[in-house]
Amino acid sequence: MPMPVVPTSAAQANQLFKEFTTWMVHSVPSDYEQLFLVFRSVGDYVEISANVLTVMGTSTPWTPPAGVEEFFVQLRDSMAQPGEGAWTSVRYHMVHPGGYSVKYDWDGEPDWDHVPPARFFAQELERYPRTGERAEWLQRRAAGQAD
Repeated sequence: MPMPVVPTSAAQANQLFKEFTTWMVHSVPSDYEQLFLVFRSVGDYVEISANVLTVMGTSTPWTPPAGVEEFFVQLRDSMAQPGEGAWTSVRYHMVHPGGYSVKYDWDGEPDWDHVPPARFFAQELERYPRTGERAEWLQRRAAGQAD
């Protein structure tokens, strides 16, 4: 009989983000002051946006290294809660020399760069079932309805 999958706890996720932060410190441009990274996902649809603020105060778009998308996809999957679903976006903020904060959104619709097609919202509901208010906006989007 297979063992039940135990969701990743907040403490375990924090440890993963400590390791992720070390990776990011070694990946961002050397003149970084802050990194702002946003990951958004429903079903198999993923958006990542990132900006680096330099020590000179210039904000520039930044392309995260290969593997960042997979990190967030796996983290999201491991943190999904039965009946509660999975978070749909996370905001990661890193400040020189390596301090960071993470904010998850479990309830609301992400601020998409491009709203995904309805099939991805349906896929989300199938993969990460949820009920109540957390499901309402997903059900509307899966039915092809806008806000």
